[in-house]
Amino acid sequence: MVNLKITTALFTVLLLFSCSHKSETETLFSHADTLIEEYPDSALQSLDLSPEEIEGLSDKECARYALLLARATDKCKLSLLPCDSLLNVALDYYDDDEKEKAIALLYKGRLAVEMEEAEEATTCFQKGLTIIQDFPKELKTKNLLLSSLGNIYFDAGYYDKSMEIYETMYECCTTDLEKSIALNNISTYYCLIDEKDSTLMFQREALNYAIASGDSLQIAMSKHNLSLKFDNFNELDSALYYEKMALKELPQKENHGNCYFNLGDLLLKTGKNKDSALYYLTKALEDVPIESKASCLKSLYNLEKENGDYKTANTYLEEHSAIIDSLFYMEQSTEIQQLIYEYNTKMRVREEQLKGKRTIHRTIAGFVSICFLIILAYQNYINRKKRIQLQYKQSLEQTQNKLSSLETTIENNQLMITLLKQEQNILKQEHENKEQQIEEREQAIARLKEEKQQLLHWLFAQSSIYQKVITLSKQTSSNKKQMKALTTTEQEQLKKTVFGVYQSYISFLHKEYPKLTEDDQLLLCLQKTSLNPLAIAICFGYTDTHPLNQKKYKMKERMSREESKV
Repeated sequence: MVNLKITTALFTVLLLFSCSHKSETETLFSHADTLIEEYPDSALQSLDLSPEEIEGLSDKECARYALLLARATDKCKLSLLPCDSLLNVALDYYDDDEKEKAIALLYKGRLAVEMEEAEEATTCFQKGLTIIQDFPKELKTKNLLLSSLGNIYFDAGYYDKSMEIYETMYECCTTDLEKSIALNNISTYYCLIDEKDSTLMFQREALNYAIASGDSLQIAMSKHNLSLKFDNFNELDSALYYEKMALKELPQKENHGNCYFNLGDLLLKTGKNKDSALYYLTKALEDVPIESKASCLKSLYNLEKENGDYKTANTYLEEHSAIIDSLFYMEQSTEIQQLIYEYNTKMRVREEQLKGKRTIHRTIAGFVSICFLIILAYQNYINRKKRIQLQYKQSLEQTQNKLSSLETTIENNQLMITLLKQEQNILKQEHENKEQQIEEREQAIARLKEEKQQLLHWLFAQSSIYQKVITLSKQTSSNKKQMKALTTTEQEQLKKTVFGVYQSYISFLHKEYPKLTEDDQLLLCLQKTSLNPLAIAICFGYTDTHPLNQKKYKMKERMSREESKV
């Protein structure tokens, strides 16, 4: 009697605990469901359960938790990879006649897109659309499925098919925000086929719906897209206007990198304000992803080169080349990381499936162990005389296992040799690429030096004293006494001008040949210009080239003595 009362009390306590647990879980899920649309960050934080708490959920609760977690994660624009195993649980729990199955397929497909598995994603979205057809009121889920499937078709190059999906998606829209998103996609299609009027018409409609929705992020993105469309059709002033408007509308918490880059690039194309272009392009480097960063660095290189700052331009060019070289390795690393994560999630799902079967397995294992002991004792009793044969068979099996192990080791070593050879080939190719880059950089330096020399010659040619020398060099008098040369004052003016223009070359001569006089340095600088020998003689006050030849001879003697000392 006492035992019956104790059993009844324990059962009552367990029942109350179970009801309390279900009530708390239901309250948590309902609260998160109300927060997701307006406050997805708070909803995601409330759904942050420990692995032990997740294990304590029933199959129904776990399936619902998977949908809520995936929905909140997607609204926060975060990776859906942590939801993979839970989404598999939801897909197994819900049947094909339930709308929750379509929602699970939606986020499973978006996860496949994130994993770059387009075929699996397409299958999920198509199956989800098939299920959701039976639920005409679930327009939001249908809208999201159509949007994701249309994007996959567009990325795969099936533009006409994606256009049909975007039009169907627009028909399913119930809010101004959804209509703006659909019209943005439709406008992108018309831009691709170079239909200017349709592109701008749909993009302006998308902007109007975004303004009506009051969503500042969508307004900014619609203006940004309109700017890109105008840029595509070479209407740079309109593109510049809308990009500035987009930058004003974009919320502070959002990434501004793409807007900064597009605005800087437009300013550079229009040539209106290069300082502002430099400012926005430089600022864009802090926020844009690595793929856009390479384009940004290329624009900065062109801008600095145009400004004549070749040193800074060369620095940007080197960074651009480094990013382009690293993208391949980064892509490989990302693919490997995704494969590893996918394997781990599959293993976790397998463990979760095994947890429900462990109790049964333990019971079966115990029963089998007992039976095995009975059978072993019986066989030991009746088969004593066969032990030698049994030992021989065991030895043979061990030898075969060892042989199999050795064969596996040999195969692994051969595979390792193949991998090492592949790595050696890759390193060889990298070495060849580096040598090619060095050669290209050396050629670029030579071209830059030539451009610098031409700029110095041009700068010298702009001086008044240069024009004076050119004028005097054109004298045609047969009487040398009547010919004029530069006066002492003009010679000083010439020396000051030449030394100012060719300052770096003068520093080089002073360092390499310290015994050279200023006249020697001036003569070497003038020889690098386009002046003929008579014009150079006039620069030193001579009317013929004979004294100039003597100066050259003495200068070469001094330079030869310096080189012999070295």
